[in-house]
Amino acid sequence: MRCYVLSGMAKGIIEDIMRGNVRTIELRSAHNIATALRVNLGECVFLTYSKTSDLTRGVSGIIAEVAGKEVVRQSLFYSSPHYIEESEMAVVRLRLNPRGVGRIIQIKSGELLEPIEAEVVEVTHFTAW
Repeated sequence: MRCYVLSGMAKGIIEDIMRGNVRTIELRSAHNIATALRVNLGECVFLTYSKTSDLTRGVSGIIAEVAGKEVVRQSLFYSSPHYIEESEMAVVRLRLNPRGVGRIIQIKSGELLEPIEAEVVEVTHFTAW
């Protein structure tokens, strides 16, 4: 199945999503925001702890369905006695429903800030060697 890839996720977050403890994640990294902006409700995403540069065939992670999406802009203020500084940051919140564990078969990544997609197969069992 074709999935959008969210990479560099913390292992603890991935485990919490699988257990159902966490339903909504906030994405702040530029490459994950670029991917999340393309995702529509009902589409699947593949979450992995591997970094973008390490995405290859065989990388494992979880498959989840997007149940909600929200784009939020946050303003941060910093002041000193001599000046006030304001910066704005975009955050994408995705509400996810976990579907299972998967593995990448083929990766399709574009240029910087383009969404990352992959052909993913769902893993229903593991074989001990």
